[in-house]
This record gives sequence, C-alpha cells and structure tokens, in this order.
Amino acid sequence: MSKRKKRSWGLILITGVFILNIGIVLIKQEKMMRDQQKELEKIQLNIERENELNKKLIQQKQEINSDEYREKIARENLGMIKDGEKIFIDID
Repeated sequence: MSKRKKRSWGLILITGVFILNIGIVLIKQEKMMRDQQKELEKIQLNIERENELNKKLIQQKQEINSDEYREKIARENLGMIKDGEKIFIDID
C-alpha cells in the first residue's frame, strides 16, 4: 500500500507542476496578446492620421494646379497683371 501512496503523490506532484506550467504559459500569452492589440491600435491610429494628411495634400495639390491659384501667385508675388488691366497705386 505504501508503494501505491508514493506513486499517487508523485502523480499528483507531476500533474500539479504540469497544470502550473500551463497556467504560466497561458498568462504570458494573454499578456503578449494585449501588448499586440495595443500596438495594433497605435498602428491603426497612425494609418488614420496619414490618410487624413494624404487627403489634405491631394486637395492642396489640386488647388496648386488650378489656374486661379497660379493667377493669384502671379498677381501677389510677381506683380503681374492681365492684358488691359490698369494698376492704381494709393499714395496715402
């Protein structure tokens, strides 16, 4: 009978260590999954920001390529005028 008790205690000990090991592995995996989820959320936020910036840059590119913008720059920065226009300078 003592052999049977020794075997059962050994089996209980081995089973306990095995279950403890599985618990530790599961806890580590859960932590890893949470960390990866946080990283995924950060990446998705960065993607949204970059998409917004991309939309703004595309809109700005379209504005820059328009004739109205070119005319505005020519008038304001280069002092150019259209044919037939007269420039009046306010002396006051």
